[in-house]
Amino acid sequence: LLLFLPVFMGAAAPAAVPTDWPRAAAVSPEAYVVLEITKPQVVLDRLFDPQVVQMVTAHPEYQRRAGEHDFQQAMNLVQYFERRFETDLRGLLQKLVGGGLTLAVGPGEQALLIVEAEDAKALKEVHDFLLMIARGEAGKEGQADRIKSADYRGITGWSLAPEQAHAVIGNRLLVTNQPKALTEAIDRILDPDTSSTASSAGYRKARTALKPSAVATVFARMDVLRQLPQAQSALDQESNALLTLLAAPLMQSFRQAEWLAMGLEMTDLTFVLEVVAGGDSSNTTAADTFARPEESGGGALPNVRVPRQIAGVSLYRDLHKFYRAKDDLFPQRTSGLIFFENMMGIFFTGRDLTEEVLAELGPEVRLVVAGQQYAPEVGTPDPQFPGFALIFRMRNPEKFAPIAEEAWQKALGLINFTRGQQAEPGLILDRPTHAGVKYTMAYFSPPAEDERSPADMRFNLQPSVAMPGDYLILSSTDALAKDLIEALGRESEAGVAPVAGRHSIVGIDGKALADVLEANRETLILNNMVEKGHERQQAEDEIGMLLAIVNSVAHLKVAAGDEA
Repeated sequence: LLLFLPVFMGAAAPAAVPTDWPRAAAVSPEAYVVLEITKPQVVLDRLFDPQVVQMVTAHPEYQRRAGEHDFQQAMNLVQYFERRFETDLRGLLQKLVGGGLTLAVGPGEQALLIVEAEDAKALKEVHDFLLMIARGEAGKEGQADRIKSADYRGITGWSLAPEQAHAVIGNRLLVTNQPKALTEAIDRILDPDTSSTASSAGYRKARTALKPSAVATVFARMDVLRQLPQAQSALDQESNALLTLLAAPLMQSFRQAEWLAMGLEMTDLTFVLEVVAGGDSSNTTAADTFARPEESGGGALPNVRVPRQIAGVSLYRDLHKFYRAKDDLFPQRTSGLIFFENMMGIFFTGRDLTEEVLAELGPEVRLVVAGQQYAPEVGTPDPQFPGFALIFRMRNPEKFAPIAEEAWQKALGLINFTRGQQAEPGLILDRPTHAGVKYTMAYFSPPAEDERSPADMRFNLQPSVAMPGDYLILSSTDALAKDLIEALGRESEAGVAPVAGRHSIVGIDGKALADVLEANRETLILNNMVEKGHERQQAEDEIGMLLAIVNSVAHLKVAAGDEA
């Protein structure tokens, strides 16, 4: 509390307060994250869409909260202001935040929130009413002096709690977690020539790089964020080979970027988030080129589609280049990399993994995840796993197909040997034909009838390998392998071209994902109770919220490329 008054009492002479100023002009030039909602009316329209309202209010967690005392008090307050301003909650929020919001985070955990009201009179009235309530509550607790106020350059600042300060300037509300940050913001407002985020070259470039239709934006100074221990750990590629393989081009952009900008567009209930990195991303090492197409117009292939599809991932990743550069990428040998090399040495005995195996695979790598339908003679396992498959393209299928087949059967033999040592049922190999393609599959003998409800989790798997044309399919299930044989056959007939400039493409079907999660609801609840120590009701609420969120997403699509 003592920090607040001296800052304001040592104020300079009052100055004329500008009636209009960009919110970013009040933000410190040292701020390293700036979030702005520039078109709040669009956001409010989406939040109050009937489908969204129905989904939220029908959720058990909302209904449980609605019966709590604090919730009812808050709703009583909302209803008072609805009657006072003759509007509904949507209209009330439009009056109070309709001009936009800015949240900035800077050095020393300093935070500044600026709320721009559409109706300055409504903002002042709501502020005065809440201030009156705060004074009343402080008085009841015998802490009437907890509410402080002081003037600084003609502007009244308030403090309702330690390390908190705010002020109303016209139709703007400024709230900070450090009183000094409030006076500095006021100085930048009253002295327009003072350096601020608005005058920052990086900020201006970032705003220009984003589409003007964005309803919300984020500006981040990567030169500062990269110094944080969490960011350094996330960008450290030497400790995680799989993360490097999947995200190397994005990590490279983040390592080199001066700033990062994000813009959110909303059209009806479709949301598009654009991410742009500012800086020179062309400075790549030889070890990073495995995820960048060499030829003009190159890129990842479109995602392949199969029935019951949950997700599809398509990547441009030259595995030969990646593994050839392993000593540069991973100077310290990790246990995961050593295990991988040992297993590949068993499966591809006598062959050089770099030049005789990975060099035979093209840079097109695709992953497909799809829901399963279980045969009646097997039953439904618990838990239920979706099927998944990796798809590669072989450069020389006549030469490499027998090598891949041999390696696959060695892998199945090792699995059977290990399961045999543990007195567990093994896999039976078969060579069926589907759509003119002979492939290899493995399966477990069907269980007895009294063991099918539920069946053992091993019945989620029927590992299969298929090689239609120049494709190599490694699938966890026979059904998905057959679906992919058909889908890739249609793709070959129609012709397929890469998506130019894109090194990573991801697609997720929310409904299909929700169906799998719902089928495993009880397992998810039990895991939540064990891992987090929750009571059953708490675990049910948390899993229910997760399912509600997933159910609200129809499709999620991500595309990443090197440009900008």
